[in-house]
Amino acid sequence: MRPIIIGSGMGGLTIGLILKKHKMEPIIFEKRSHVGGSFHSYKVGEYQVDTGLHMLTRGTTGELPMLMKKYIDPEIFQKKFIEQKTYEVCLRNKHDYMPTNLSKIMKFKVISPKDRVSFTRMMIKFLRITREGTDFDGSSYDYVKKYITSNDMLYFLNSLSWMCNGCSIKDGSLSRFLDTFIRQKKLSPQFVLKNLAKSKGAEEDWYPIGGLKEIPKMFVDEGLDVRIQQQVDEILIQDNTVVGVRIGKTTHKTNMVIYGGLIRDLPQLTRNKINIPIPKTDEYKAITIWLGLNKKVYDWNGVSKIRVMQSMDAPHWGLFITDFDSSVAPEGHQLFGMSTILHKDKETMVKEMKRTINDFLPGYKNYLDMEHVQIVRAEKTLQKQGNDMFKLPDQKTNIKGLYVVGTDTQGWGSGGTLCADSANRCWKHIQNDYKF
Repeated sequence: MRPIIIGSGMGGLTIGLILKKHKMEPIIFEKRSHVGGSFHSYKVGEYQVDTGLHMLTRGTTGELPMLMKKYIDPEIFQKKFIEQKTYEVCLRNKHDYMPTNLSKIMKFKVISPKDRVSFTRMMIKFLRITREGTDFDGSSYDYVKKYITSNDMLYFLNSLSWMCNGCSIKDGSLSRFLDTFIRQKKLSPQFVLKNLAKSKGAEEDWYPIGGLKEIPKMFVDEGLDVRIQQQVDEILIQDNTVVGVRIGKTTHKTNMVIYGGLIRDLPQLTRNKINIPIPKTDEYKAITIWLGLNKKVYDWNGVSKIRVMQSMDAPHWGLFITDFDSSVAPEGHQLFGMSTILHKDKETMVKEMKRTINDFLPGYKNYLDMEHVQIVRAEKTLQKQGNDMFKLPDQKTNIKGLYVVGTDTQGWGSGGTLCADSANRCWKHIQNDYKF
């Protein structure tokens, strides 16, 4: 029987590709009319916008890039992506490039020399506690406040929390905050020297040529059998074993189901036969203002800018997508996007974001060709204190043949990174259960 995957988000597509490459020929049922979930693009007039600003991160070491290079093409990034150069951090009238290693932290002009020393001490402490291999529950702020020596440092750390947690440093979980800096729990001195002390801190952020929708397309083009507008109404279970799924009045028999939808909906789909931890989760949404300009006016040369707010509010992230792919706009035009986490009413946030846009792009209204305000779900699980990745369900359930993947299941990272990590974990369970 062919495995059935419910949902064609990046969790479903990544495990689908792994199964496909191991000759298992899964069927992916998707209730919507497009694949990719949050990885999507669509037209606004003559411009193509993505579902929020996105970059595929950690091109060398990240779970999703490594999976793509293993199962699609080892040179996929050189062929189908453009690398972002760096981030420029702006706070008041101070600005500098995001520090990517301990050496650059000591030269980071956005915070004072005293703050830089405290930041470095905090990073060294992070290295020590991650080597201990313990769980890092609790608030980021409760842990790092002993290192905060000024409001500017607090605002900077708060902006990092919003970017990695989706909430302020006072609400965010330490586990996800740590994960932003330290990807490996077992750190050798050689690893620290190479990747944190002297290197460029190469996390490599890459933009897909053709827009965000091209990433799921790369997976589908490998021959995945994706059937859109097919909503699974029930996962059929007998004697604590998966036997199929029901779509309307049609039953599809299988002995393996991998679920990539919202975990909180799984009990209803299984008629309450599932028995896995389903902790309280909070979703979060991103708000993006897209601007089309009728000529090339500004030259950012592939650099993103981040406005650090002088409060506990979310930072504003802006970049020109046409710096990476001119085809998303009419010839000679520019497409600019600015994203942040939606944590106030829409009207208030649009006003705040436009003040930043006016600062970043003086006189932009003289060239405005298109304006589009977009609100989309940024991720399925908001990593708040007490709701962190250590409390999320594992990829294997109590039902034989039923597995789960996605950003509200156990794993490291966020977005596509976490989806790929969950798929790798899921595959290990399948290998063990089915003796591959």
